[in-house]
Amino acid sequence: MIKASEIRFPVPDDTNLDEIVSAMGDGRNLLEEATSIITRTFLDSFDWRLHTSGIRLWTELQDGVTVLRQNGIPNLSPAWKSILSGAAPRFSADLPPGPVQDAISPLLDVRALLPQVEIKSRVRSLRLLDAAEKTVLRILVEQNSTRIPGKGKYWFNGYCIRLLPVRGYPKPLARMRKLLRSRFSLSETVTSVMDESLQSIGHSAGEYSSKLRFEFDPSLGAVQAAKQIHLYLLDVVEINIPGVKADLDSEFLHDLRVAVRRTRSALSQIKGVFTDADLERFKSRLAWIGQVTGPTRDMDVFLLGFDQYRNSLPQKYRDDLEPLHDFLLNHHQSEQRLLVKKINSPHFRSLLKEWREFLEAEQEPQPGDLSEADIPIKQLASKRIFKMFKRVLQDGMAINDESPAESLHDLRKDCKKLRYLMEFFQHLYPKKKITRLIKSLKELLNHLGDFQDLEVQADKLREYARQMVEEGETRHSTLLAMGMLVDGLLRRQQQVRLEFAERFEKFSRPENQHIFKALFAPGSKKGKA
Repeated sequence: MIKASEIRFPVPDDTNLDEIVSAMGDGRNLLEEATSIITRTFLDSFDWRLHTSGIRLWTELQDGVTVLRQNGIPNLSPAWKSILSGAAPRFSADLPPGPVQDAISPLLDVRALLPQVEIKSRVRSLRLLDAAEKTVLRILVEQNSTRIPGKGKYWFNGYCIRLLPVRGYPKPLARMRKLLRSRFSLSETVTSVMDESLQSIGHSAGEYSSKLRFEFDPSLGAVQAAKQIHLYLLDVVEINIPGVKADLDSEFLHDLRVAVRRTRSALSQIKGVFTDADLERFKSRLAWIGQVTGPTRDMDVFLLGFDQYRNSLPQKYRDDLEPLHDFLLNHHQSEQRLLVKKINSPHFRSLLKEWREFLEAEQEPQPGDLSEADIPIKQLASKRIFKMFKRVLQDGMAINDESPAESLHDLRKDCKKLRYLMEFFQHLYPKKKITRLIKSLKELLNHLGDFQDLEVQADKLREYARQMVEEGETRHSTLLAMGMLVDGLLRRQQQVRLEFAERFEKFSRPENQHIFKALFAPGSKKGKA
C-alpha cells in the first residue's frame, strides 16, 4: 500500500536486487534488519465502496500475528493498526470500535467486506543512518507474489523498492531517489501494489457497480442501443449469481432483482425494436425470476429492518419479538436453499443462455414488424420519456383523498418506468438538467415506495403470524407485539398518504414541466449531451 509520503519504484524482473542494495549502501551507513514474510489481504465490498471513497483496508499477517490496517481515512494516521484475535471482519459491525468503524460503517451499510486480492511479500528492511547513527530514511525491498484470496498457489508479481521518508530529513530521500533514477533507470509509480496485484489476477478496483453506465451516440440505431442495455443488465445478473448462491450479503440478490426489473421495463418501454414473438418469448420467463427470488428478498428486508421494528415498540414489549426473529432466520435459510435450487435449475440456466444468444445475434430484417428498430436512439428515447412523463403527470393529478391505494401503486410503477428510461439515456441530454429531473423523480418514488412498502410489510407480518401459529405454539405476547407492529406500520402509511399531494406538487411544479418539455417534447430544441 502506498502511504501518502512514501515513494515506490517497481523493479524489472531481471534486475539484480543485491547490486541495487549494494549501491544504496556504498559509502553510506546502511543497516539491514531482519527479512520478514508479510501476507496482506485487501478488503472491500463487492461494489468497491471503500475504493470509491479513497480508502484502503487490509489485514496483514506477520510472525503469526494478524493486524488490520488502513489508508485514506481522514484525520487518521496511515500507521494506525489494530490486532485481530479472530477472523477478518466481515461486516462493519465486526470492525474494532473507533475511528475506522465510524468511517467505514456508513459507506458499507449492509454490504460485506470481501477479500479482493492476497499478496505475499518477502520484505528486506533497511535503515539509512547519519553520522550520529540516527535513522534518516527507511527502505523496504519487496518481492511480491499474488493469488486470488485463499485459492491456489501464489504467482510472482514483481519486485519493488519503497522509500519511507523520516520527518525532518528530506535530503537523504532526494539523494536516494536520484540514485535509483539515474544509475538504475528506475521510475517512480503512483500505482499501488494492490492495483498491480489485482491486475495480475485479471481484476481491477471499481470494476463492478450496479449504477447504469451508458454513453450512446445520439444517432445510434434504437435496436443496437436496446441490445447494449439488455446485455449490460444481463452481465449484472450473471455477475451477482455467485454472491446470491453463497448468501454473502443481501445486496447481491437486490442488485440481481433490480437488473431483472430494469430489463423487463426496457422490454416494455423501448418499443418497436424486437418482434412481438421475441418479446413474448422472454417477458414471462424474466418475470419468473422475479417471482422465485421474491420470498428470499422479503426475508432479507425483515431481517435487515428487525432492529428498527423492535425499537419501534415500547421497551417492555421488545423481547416478545424474539420468536419472530427466530422464525425469520429459519425461513430465510429454507427460502435460500430453494432459491439456490432454482438458480441451478436447467430452466434458469437455459433462460440466461437463450437471452444472451438472442441479444448477441444479428438482427434479422422484419419488414413492418420493427417500426422503431432503426431510428436514432435519441429520437426514440425522447419520444418514450415524454410520453411516460405525460402519463405520470395525468395520473398523479387525478389522485385525490378518495383515490384507492391501487392508484398510488400504479403511479409508482409508471414512475419507475420513467426513471429507468431517463437513467438509460441520461448521457444523451444536458447533465445538469436531467440530473435535476431524475433527483426530483426519485424523491417522489421514495415517497410512493414508502407507501407501498409499509402496506406490504403489514400484510407480510399478518401472513407470518398465521404461519407461526400453524407451525406450532406461538406465545400470545408475540402475536400481540406483531399486531402492534402492524398497527404502527399502517399508521405510518396513512401519514405518508396524507403527504402525497404535497410531494407530487413538488415533482410536477412548472419548472420541472418546462424542463421535461424542453428536453423531450417533439420539435423542442434539445440541448447537447
